[in-house]
Amino acid sequence: MRQRNVLWPVLTAGAFVLAAGAAHATGADSRTTGASAAPLGLEKLFKRFRIDERSVGYIALDAATGALLTARRPDGAFVPASAIKAPTAVMALEVLGPAYRAETRLFRAGTVGSGALKGDLVLVGGGDPELYTEDFLPMIRALKKRGIRRIDGRFLFDDGLFPEARALSGAHNIDAAYNPGVGALSLNFNRLRLNWRRSGKSLKARIFSKTDKMVVPVDIVTAGVAPAGTRARRGVVRAVVGGTPRWMVVPTTKRSGAMWVPVKRPGLVAAHVFQQLAGQHGIAVPDPERGALPDGAALVAVHRSEPLIEAVRHFLKYSNNVATEIIGLATTRRFAGAPLDLVQSGAAMAAWWRRQVPGANRSGLRIANHSGLSRETRISPRQMAAFLRWARNRDYAGHRLWDLMQPYWVGAGKARATRPRLRNGNHAGSRPGQSAATRSGPVRSAMQIRGKTGTLNHARSLAGYMVTRSKREVVFAVFLDDNRARLAAAEAGRRYRQLKPARWAWRSRVVLNNIVRKIMLEF
Repeated sequence: MRQRNVLWPVLTAGAFVLAAGAAHATGADSRTTGASAAPLGLEKLFKRFRIDERSVGYIALDAATGALLTARRPDGAFVPASAIKAPTAVMALEVLGPAYRAETRLFRAGTVGSGALKGDLVLVGGGDPELYTEDFLPMIRALKKRGIRRIDGRFLFDDGLFPEARALSGAHNIDAAYNPGVGALSLNFNRLRLNWRRSGKSLKARIFSKTDKMVVPVDIVTAGVAPAGTRARRGVVRAVVGGTPRWMVVPTTKRSGAMWVPVKRPGLVAAHVFQQLAGQHGIAVPDPERGALPDGAALVAVHRSEPLIEAVRHFLKYSNNVATEIIGLATTRRFAGAPLDLVQSGAAMAAWWRRQVPGANRSGLRIANHSGLSRETRISPRQMAAFLRWARNRDYAGHRLWDLMQPYWVGAGKARATRPRLRNGNHAGSRPGQSAATRSGPVRSAMQIRGKTGTLNHARSLAGYMVTRSKREVVFAVFLDDNRARLAAAEAGRRYRQLKPARWAWRSRVVLNNIVRKIMLEF
């Protein structure tokens, strides 16, 4: 497996750890539905941690029979956040296949003579979700092998496989690193590194394209110092000066520092990095411009991504929004037969889902994008569980969805989240009921979860599979979506965030963990 890059950020909820020694409430669950559903008795828990009971929905089904074990608001429409990445993964594996590889290609149109390409050089994006700067090096070596030291024509980039978006979600801060643009030619997860250094009264800033292995200066996105009196939450503001995006550090910043900033024009920035890297290796390439691949162009080099099943494993583990959206867009283009934008692609995914699980309740289902970075996406616990149960025994190159999702182990006493034993450098696959192995040794009397978490502002989720204390395999989905707390936080502003009792993220995590733990222990 390729070494993971520093650019794989956990952009949503990260590791899920069940709280040790958490409180267990008793009593009837007044909102449990279904004749065979057993109540979990959570009212005291909700009251203790000040969670609006109307904001909680969950369901647990017997994976083999589909029998309802317990539920609360199972048909409510909740914000799933990154939990929607699990259905995205299944759709991609079903439509593209686990062996699918995206191709980033380099073409030349023209003749080569006297060290020059007398024509155009064309970089074509193929929707690679994990394209890194170092992947351009074999292409540059291929140019040098053909005796090309300069391009006398144009340098085109073709990213027309699907439409480019300037942000993953317009409802979120468009200047946040987790909300970059996305396109068929995306590099390093569409993030750049802004560095600034102070020396006495002097303050200088610079933008780089950075991976674990390479750092390339980026001049097409500039950095500088903001005018005196400028204020910014993190000491950095973004502006467009003369049509050029510019990141500016406020002059009162006292220390040197660095931060990730989002790329808004992925294709252009990726082509610019190629140009800069080629220049470092002695090949003069003109400034990039968008253009379609000319007829009759000759292939110079091709970079193929890892098999899709590995990309899926990665974005389910690291919850990378950019990689998920790229895979989702490539998938819907395949079955729709035409390029779709993010909104159209989300709707196409919902339609595909309905066809695969025709008996499921469709009311309220809406998918705005593939990563979950949108409050417009809505799904019920029953719909999520129905889809996961449908996908439960699908075969993907010898793996099930269970094998691809992040593992969690819950001991009889203390709970912990761990990784499975490593085999040949890769994460070992396992089946429900297998004994667990951690870095500290086997976990005795352990129960296991494989799932996908999700976190947005006042929304938290976990959905997947578990093996309970009684060795029953269960499909489950738990959603917390507290709009009242969200509105209160917006009204109170900073004062709300500073109050320890008002830390909804912490309180919701405790409640979710207790719900999951009770399901595991009682069924």
